[in-house]
Amino acid sequence: MIPLVDVHCHLLAGLDDGPRTAEDAVEMCRMAWAEGTRVVAATAHLGQRWPRATPDRIRTATEQLVAELKEIDLAMTVYPSAEVDVRPEMEELWRRGELLGVADRNAYLLIELPMDVFVDLRDTVRRFAELGIRPILAHPERYAEMLHQHGRLEELVRTGCLVQVSSDNVTAPRCPEDARALKHWFRRGLVHLVGSDGHSPRSRPPRMAEAYRTIAGWVGSDVADRLCGFNGLAVLEGRPLRVPKPKPPKRGWFSRFR
Repeated sequence: MIPLVDVHCHLLAGLDDGPRTAEDAVEMCRMAWAEGTRVVAATAHLGQRWPRATPDRIRTATEQLVAELKEIDLAMTVYPSAEVDVRPEMEELWRRGELLGVADRNAYLLIELPMDVFVDLRDTVRRFAELGIRPILAHPERYAEMLHQHGRLEELVRTGCLVQVSSDNVTAPRCPEDARALKHWFRRGLVHLVGSDGHSPRSRPPRMAEAYRTIAGWVGSDVADRLCGFNGLAVLEGRPLRVPKPKPPKRGWFSRFR
């Protein structure tokens, strides 16, 4: 297994619903290191629900975490990052410097859909592309409208959006139907990045290794290496990421007679 890259992990104590204390944050880093993760985006929710989280506070909290890891000789590379709530004024907030790109760069933006309403993101993706920013949609497999309605995710990917799936949804899906649909996404090439979405050393630990092994079993180790390692490193370093076009869905044998 290659060194893993976690592009979505809530590691900053006291800013959102991630770790409560600095000790918990360090413990999460120890756990991630033991699993083989060597690079991680220290992510915090950025939206109206989390007023304590601002770009400057995320940067400062990340610097503090890096210093704490250095004290214990844990050589993990940590980048400041944010998971941005989707809302109508996002582009204006970006222009005013009130949002934070992935790894604090002006290349990628991790975005999250609201939990209680489905939002068509195609125009948002296009507008950010005009600003030179490529959106990454966090854990779309949580939303039935994405996972089980054919074509929705494909349309977003065609507009240039990248897709990040959470590791625990790979290893512990909610139901067999979700597992089959998610496996289908991987086999068609609709997933580009994997993140743990870790929040706590106890209830939501930053697990990546088991998901890597599961994905390798589904689509091979070369693809698992890209999704759990190389692609994430490119994003965190702000480098362009070229991804293959999704494969068309397979049609059943009965479709020949339609």
